[in-house]
Amino acid sequence: MIVLSYVIFNSLFGLVYFLVGVSNLKGITGPTPVEYYFNCFFFSVQTSTTIGYGGIIPEGLLANFIVTIEAMAGVLAFALITGLLYGRFSHPFSRILYSKNAIVAPYKGINSLQFRIVNQRNNNLMDLEAKVMAVLVDKNFNRKYYDMKLERYSIHFFALSWTVVHPIDNDSPIFEKSLEELKEKQFEILILIKGYDDTFNQVVHSRYSYTFEEIVWGAKFIRSYNTNSDGDIILKLDDIHLIEKVNLEQFDME
Repeated sequence: MIVLSYVIFNSLFGLVYFLVGVSNLKGITGPTPVEYYFNCFFFSVQTSTTIGYGGIIPEGLLANFIVTIEAMAGVLAFALITGLLYGRFSHPFSRILYSKNAIVAPYKGINSLQFRIVNQRNNNLMDLEAKVMAVLVDKNFNRKYYDMKLERYSIHFFALSWTVVHPIDNDSPIFEKSLEELKEKQFEILILIKGYDDTFNQVVHSRYSYTFEEIVWGAKFIRSYNTNSDGDIILKLDDIHLIEKVNLEQFDME
């Protein structure tokens, strides 16, 4: 986008110089109109970037007025581009990998909704917080939002994977709801993860969601890390998606 804007900017000003005419630009040459236009284009580049080789000199009020406008516009444009590039490459961002599916698994005599996340970068994320919200559509096709209580809302260090657990108890918005009812209500969970990136000393965010079709009922996650012969813990990122089928404790599968 920057390169395209740069070419368009100088092409337009080159066209203006071309229309002004050779009498207002001392030193510009071109045996054909095409070559003359390209020389006007390159004069625009020299003006907007403040190079100013001196081979072409504007003469007259009109030409100098156009050069004045382009010089100011060029300085402002490069200041804007510098700000955009700095903001783009200096802004911290998280690379949190979510399990492909959320699951409903047995949990302390009841069931729970779970999903797993892991940090794909080598930086340290601290004071990680999770917020989960359920979305249900009522009979009038209005979307209703419900906060989902979690077993643990935050962890101090994000060293390995984190399995976020929502107990399906009396306070759960999906308690005692059948699969057909949840499907009819277009059940979806919205997730916001927030943590402190000590590399950039800034807070980073990550968003994700699971629709009803992306939730596996009656499953549990398989451990995604092991220990090698030296005692080091090896985390396998691809394994955070692995699940195995289990029987649920108390859930109406019909």
